[in-house]
Amino acid sequence: MLAYIDYPGSREIVTNSLELINRYRSFPGALLSTIVMIGGVDVNEDYFKVWASLTGNRQLIEDTYGEIWSYIKGVANDKDLISLVMRIYEKSGELIDLVALSNALKLFLGLNIYDLGLAVIYENPLMVLNGVRMELRTGRALLTRRHRVEDIELNTVLVLQPETNRQVVDWGNPGVLPASGTIGDEAVSDPAFTILTSGIKLISKPTSTKLTLLTQSAQTGGCDGQLVVLPLTLTGGLMSKLQGELMNHGLTVTMRVNLTGALECLTNSP
Repeated sequence: MLAYIDYPGSREIVTNSLELINRYRSFPGALLSTIVMIGGVDVNEDYFKVWASLTGNRQLIEDTYGEIWSYIKGVANDKDLISLVMRIYEKSGELIDLVALSNALKLFLGLNIYDLGLAVIYENPLMVLNGVRMELRTGRALLTRRHRVEDIELNTVLVLQPETNRQVVDWGNPGVLPASGTIGDEAVSDPAFTILTSGIKLISKPTSTKLTLLTQSAQTGGCDGQLVVLPLTLTGGLMSKLQGELMNHGLTVTMRVNLTGALECLTNSP
């Protein structure tokens, strides 16, 4: 497995599921800051106990636990997982539950909300705190409502992603991503949101062994491999460690590209 904990002061690459769960036990908030890049490990009940300590929505958590086991045993399928996502989206008022759900699917089944053809988009909290509200009209909306993040209520939308062969791996978000906008003259943006609103599908599982990493600091504009969005905070030694771990999983990083270059590659792709 391969995961990145994107928490200020405690950012790290984790390659062992037991180590990851131990992090959650000592600091439950790390669960919400985790991007699971490569999953498919044995189900660990402690994950769900940590999740329950964060929201207390036990019935939804039990439903997720049961559906994951049903999927593993071949009783449930993707349609059942889609129904689970929709049910939790409607019944929970906490955005935390959607992040924890998507991470659970990725960690234990190897897929997240993206791979079911869905995405959850929410207002950027920074914009809301600055008095800028957004009406989210992105893609084919299945459901809309407000979800809480701490004391803030954010507009959210569960969308059906476009059906297209143009696909980008998003390892910058766990299937739940912020909308882009502006605060005055300053842009508040997420590259995955820009890509999704360009009619391109986001996924969490690479379909190629050759990867082009989309990073903010990249200068090159070319692509030679499937595009992968990375967290903006993943730089320096963490980036080097990530590339080494990807090689251990049979994945080769061929190039790095910035968002402008990535969009050019996607525009010119068949």
